[in-house]
Amino acid sequence: MSSQQPSHRFSITEVRGYVLAGGQSRRMGTDKALIPVNGETAVERQCRLLEPLCPQGVFVAGARFAPAPDFTWHVIQDPTPDFGPITGILSALRHAQRGIALIVAVDLWSLTPGTMAALVQAMTIQSGSDQGDVEENEFDLSYTHSATDPTSMGAQPLCAAWRVETSLPIIAKQFDLGERSVMRAWSDLHRHPVSVPESHIVNINTPPDMENFRQVKG
Repeated sequence: MSSQQPSHRFSITEVRGYVLAGGQSRRMGTDKALIPVNGETAVERQCRLLEPLCPQGVFVAGARFAPAPDFTWHVIQDPTPDFGPITGILSALRHAQRGIALIVAVDLWSLTPGTMAALVQAMTIQSGSDQGDVEENEFDLSYTHSATDPTSMGAQPLCAAWRVETSLPIIAKQFDLGERSVMRAWSDLHRHPVSVPESHIVNINTPPDMENFRQVKG
C-alpha cells in the first residue's frame, strides 16, 4: 500500500513589500538607490522584484530618498534617521500593521525572484498529514543565509520576510532599549534560514563592489 505524501500549499496571507533605501551611501559616494542596474535604477529594480509576491503593494522605506516625479511606488519617510537599517525595518513593520512584510535592502542587486518566493513560502506554507491535520508554521521571520557559511556571519538580515504581529513588538522594544543591530534585536524571534548562494546576498557598498558586480553580470 502506497503512503500519501504530505501536501504543501500557500495559505492566504497579506504580503507587502518594502525596499530599504534610507542609508547615507557614504562609502559609495552617491545615492545607491539611484544607481543604474540593468537599465533601471537600483530602487526600481528591487521594487519590481517584490511586486509579483506582494499583492498588498510595494513601498520604499527611506529617510533621504527623494523620488523622481514619475516614481511609481509610495515612499515611507523614516522618522528616526541615522540609526541604521533597523529604523527602516521598524518603519516598514509599523506601516504594514499585519500580515507578512517582505523587506530587502536596495543594494542587494543579485537577488532573484526564486529567492524572494522561497522567503514568502517559508512563512506561509502549510503541511497536511494523511489524517488531514493542517498546521501553519510559527516562524516570526524567514531570512536569507549563505549556503557556504553556516555561522551567523552568513546571515543576511536585510533580505527577510517578517510576520508583523509577532516581530514588531520585539523589534520595537529592542530599539527603545538602545539596540541598533538587526541581528541582536531579532535574537528572541523564531527565525527560519533560507539557504541561497552567497553571491546572491552580497551588499554593493562601494565603487569596487559595483565594478565587480558589473563584470560578473556583464
